[in-house]
Amino acid sequence: MLALSVVTHRTGCAVVGVTGEIDLTGARKVLDKLDRLITEGRNRIVLDMSGVAFCGAQAMSALVRTRARAQREGGWLRLAAVPPHVRRVFERTDLDRLFPRYPDAAAAVSGRAVPAPAGQGSPRRSAGAAR
Repeated sequence: MLALSVVTHRTGCAVVGVTGEIDLTGARKVLDKLDRLITEGRNRIVLDMSGVAFCGAQAMSALVRTRARAQREGGWLRLAAVPPHVRRVFERTDLDRLFPRYPDAAAAVSGRAVPAPAGQGSPRRSAGAAR
């Protein structure tokens, strides 16, 4: 079961807490919630993923679409406290390039990303590398 909560930070951005599995059904629920926030003019969004047990491909796609929409509206989508098992999927799919690391919601609200630890992150291919 997926649970979502929304808190307005003193800066005005929306902090959305997610707990549970973001599977196919959960991805739709998250996308609907984030779309609603942007439609309401709340286009600066932090998604606190500290309680996420699973994040499927549909969820990843929804996050990319929401990030693009928020940016078109002059805002942003930042992911906070992404669990290691979910972060690995982001790294393997190169989505870590779109979503910097924020250790917690407070860091994400303020834009204080942390670099990937040495030896972690997705391997980057050079322009001439074989595929």
